[in-house]
Amino acid sequence: MIKLRFEPSGHEVAVEPPMAIVDITDAEPEADVPYSCRSASCGTCRVWVLEGGDALSTPEQDELDVLDMFDDDPAKVRLCCQAKVVASATERVVLKVHDG
Repeated sequence: MIKLRFEPSGHEVAVEPPMAIVDITDAEPEADVPYSCRSASCGTCRVWVLEGGDALSTPEQDELDVLDMFDDDPAKVRLCCQAKVVASATERVVLKVHDG
């Protein structure tokens, strides 16, 4: 189990990998992550990875293309509609909803 925390809401949930973050936020609306397209084309669900990025899936080309449009570093920013919690390499992942 990995604890997944969302900022600034402070909502935390325990997840069992592998699990798509979009599915987690659907089940946990308190995470307060905004969505628009849910298909890696708008960037609405961008989050800063503050901790535990090694537990997330490697970004695929669609996600990389959107992050590139915003000049975001995929080591630090991810799309919740694309990223998955895939490993128990860490005890906690902390994501902060992108503010711009």
